[in-house]
Amino acid sequence: MATFRPDEEDSVYIGHGTEIRGAIRARDTIVIDGAVDGEIVCGHLILGQNGVLKGKVSVSTAEISGQLTAEIVAKNLLSVSSTGRVEGTWSCGTIEVERGAVLNGSAGVTDTAAPQRRVAETRAEALEGEVLSEDAAPAVLPLPAAPLSGGRRVPQLTLRAARRSLG
Repeated sequence: MATFRPDEEDSVYIGHGTEIRGAIRARDTIVIDGAVDGEIVCGHLILGQNGVLKGKVSVSTAEISGQLTAEIVAKNLLSVSSTGRVEGTWSCGTIEVERGAVLNGSAGVTDTAAPQRRVAETRAEALEGEVLSEDAAPAVLPLPAAPLSGGRRVPQLTLRAARRSLG
């Protein structure tokens, strides 16, 4: 079961065996170990192993261990554990998927790294024309996430820059 902290303000817990239809909104956390059919809007969603969620979801972060059949927008992070099943349409800033998880539907990764992309482009432009050596230290630069549509996208780019000596 998912973790529920009753001392948290503005949190909602839906226990195992409970079924709810309709919209649920909370500023902080919604923990679902039961069944919900409707709209969820919150900061952090935790869908437990026994949880079933159908409908439309708009959250900042989501941890999915149960079954989600919905249109989900997770602005920052969508995390799907090995027992999780996500079906439908999902859009997120970052996605983490454990081995054994099931993802079925269409996906998009939003461009939350636009400022980082400009930094990466600037660094890459600065390295243009440099002579690269075998012992050059790698620089890892974050790249913007791209929609998953036909191939695996690499979230980082490793560049090798020549060592510069002072003297």
